[in-house]
Amino acid sequence: MPDSHSQLLARMSAADKVRLLSGQGLWRSARLEHLGIDDFIMTDGTYGVRYSTRQIEDGASWSFEDFIQVVNQNSGEMPAQPSPASGSEALFSPSKPATCFPNGSSLACSWDLDLLYRMGQALGVECQHFGVGLLLGPGINIRRTPLAGRGYEYYSEDPILSGELAGALINGLQDQGVGASLKHFACNNSEYRRTEMDSVVDERALREIYLAGYKRAIDRAQPWTLMSSYNRLNGVQTSQHQ
Repeated sequence: MPDSHSQLLARMSAADKVRLLSGQGLWRSARLEHLGIDDFIMTDGTYGVRYSTRQIEDGASWSFEDFIQVVNQNSGEMPAQPSPASGSEALFSPSKPATCFPNGSSLACSWDLDLLYRMGQALGVECQHFGVGLLLGPGINIRRTPLAGRGYEYYSEDPILSGELAGALINGLQDQGVGASLKHFACNNSEYRRTEMDSVVDERALREIYLAGYKRAIDRAQPWTLMSSYNRLNGVQTSQHQ
């Protein structure tokens, strides 16, 4: 009989736990054969599966510093034709053909839960085709300003609509055996200096607007994972926030 989660944790060394947290490469979790834990592939996909052969299959070398350099780039700094050795090329190489669904801001205009559920199912089928076990989406940050660089990925300015739609998509995806990663938790309001900027939000607005959509989606669908945002929230990096 397989070990329970608590039994597996008890058998893990500190090094095992660190390997699970850090993974292997950009898109694959760690494999712990001595504990019977296999690896799995995760990839981006708020409106379609982005499967990069070079990143996932060919094991392109990369470092965390390369990743941070790219995510902190301004649009004017991105080379038009990046060289094969550049971080941009390593991280954003061509992907296998996949369906391009409408983006989040377009989907939210439908108010159609059944449509979102069926889109989740379709994403799940494509993930299975590529061998992807975890899709990094949907994204439901409140669209606080039209200047936010990823606002098009997010559903709405309304947390009830965002939470209901995200819950439907997550259920469709996870009913196909593929995990969702609800993101970016929370208050990812700017792409400019996004790893450094601080979203300052008072307690009532935070609970009634910015976190409410996440709670609703979690209550409706129990996503397998959540992804933290890059920014600070009231002075604390979200990945470290209590």
